Amino acid sequence: MASTAALQAIVAVIKNRILAPKGGRTRGQRALLLAIISTLLLVAKYPNRALLTRARPDLKAISWKGWPLVGNTITVIRNRARFLDQITEGFDDFPGDVMATTILGLGHVIAINEPVCLEHVLKTNFENYEKGAILNTVLRQVLGDGIFDSDGQLWRMHRKTASHVFSTKIYRQLIDGCFHDHTQHLCRVLDQAAVAGKPVDLQALFLRLTLDAFAKLSFGLDIDSLGKDGQDPFGSAFDFAVQQTDMRFLNPLWRITEVFSGNARRMRQAVAVIDRYAFDAIRNRKRETEEERARRQSHGREDLLDLFLKYRDDEGKALGDVELRDVYVNFIIAGRDTTAQALSWMYYEVMKNPTVQENLWKEIDRINQPKATYEMLTKEMRYSHAVFLESLRLYPPVPRNLKTAVADDVLPNGVQVKAGDRIMFSTYSIGRNRSVWGPQAREFLPERWFEGNTKEIEKGLLDHHASVTGEWPKVRKESQYKFSSFNAGPRICLGQTFATLEALTVINAISSRFEFKLVPGQAPAVPLPSLTIPMKNPLMVTVHRRQL
Repeated sequence: MASTAALQAIVAVIKNRILAPKGGRTRGQRALLLAIISTLLLVAKYPNRALLTRARPDLKAISWKGWPLVGNTITVIRNRARFLDQITEGFDDFPGDVMATTILGLGHVIAINEPVCLEHVLKTNFENYEKGAILNTVLRQVLGDGIFDSDGQLWRMHRKTASHVFSTKIYRQLIDGCFHDHTQHLCRVLDQAAVAGKPVDLQALFLRLTLDAFAKLSFGLDIDSLGKDGQDPFGSAFDFAVQQTDMRFLNPLWRITEVFSGNARRMRQAVAVIDRYAFDAIRNRKRETEEERARRQSHGREDLLDLFLKYRDDEGKALGDVELRDVYVNFIIAGRDTTAQALSWMYYEVMKNPTVQENLWKEIDRINQPKATYEMLTKEMRYSHAVFLESLRLYPPVPRNLKTAVADDVLPNGVQVKAGDRIMFSTYSIGRNRSVWGPQAREFLPERWFEGNTKEIEKGLLDHHASVTGEWPKVRKESQYKFSSFNAGPRICLGQTFATLEALTVINAISSRFEFKLVPGQAPAVPLPSLTIPMKNPLMVTVHRRQL
């Protein structure tokens, strides 16, 4: 009633003061008064939510307190540097594991933080939740129409075609070939650092390793970034592009602000570098002779580029160079960033936890196989596998995701979703949710991944017996909606086994030979806002040969 009376009073002012005969007011004064009145009307209509959003009294109990006209936009932008932790802390204040915000350009955003609702969105009602036009617009300059930001038939084409790359036969070949070769190159670089006594950025080395390996095995490119001193042109361009893309989600005026900041020009330059690598790979492959192709495929393996070059739609049409470029960029981000960042966070936690490091060494020394095999990685490296999974739980490769509701829906917790609402879920926050992972959810505890340890972890207890005997239980397979670091449902990551085997190959090779120590005085590692989860600062370590 009070708000209605206020609106009536404002309308009266407009009639009697603004629309009344001019009197002694100048045109400028009238314009100013009209602007003030218009603003007051808008504030009355949008007192605590973003412009152009509809009133949602049903969400009041789970909504962040917002500002007139902008809702929660300012709060989110102001805390962008620690956005993941802000989300996590926000859920601490909403015990129902759901909260709502309004953001300019996005509208109503409903954030969920527990497995049942996540399963509903990612599986049960999968067709109702798409990437959507806004996400596609933001990502298009870098990712084009690739697997990450496409929906419907286009996404199905990407996924079906790429799925043929991942098989046990291929994994065995990669462990014995590409994984081994590039990991040995990394070991040579680390050995040189140990001899020279010169600190290295471990995160940068892991990124170069995974770029070299994935570019070679998927697109036949010999980038050899590990063998180059100084800057990595592709990596630098790629990192800037994905970080700048991420900034656009929270800035509805990014097209304007990027021009004035100079980032629009830098973005074009970065994408041009990425495109050059992609189109070079495509052109070189298309120029191959039958003899060259036969020689390259002599081991009986087709790579991603082979498969997408062979693809034909229902009308027999092949993919064009731009579409193949989108394939290249999307799979590079999947193959380069995710595994490298997971290894970086893993070794950061290992260096902070001496007991974990000792257990890791005990396992690797007991196995004592310098060259990994498929059986060894899948059956014997149980503790190493648990350490890697624990890193992914706390530092998931894609720490947050956004979906758009196609039609009205109701989540399992009773929250109403309207068509056009955004559903946000943060795998980073779910991994820290104590109601999901127990009271020690925010601690780095690889033991939680062993069969039989679940209840003990949830009770705040832990059995260290296995660390003494070296006989670790089997690694348990968690629900993909509880442990969603590889996504879940129909869009679950095709390369999760690929990434795990590559990581275990690296762990076996470098932890059997080297010890890393954090360089004193550097700031604690924190995530850098990006589409993935890189560390904000270099991970500077000294490298020491292990004394076996």
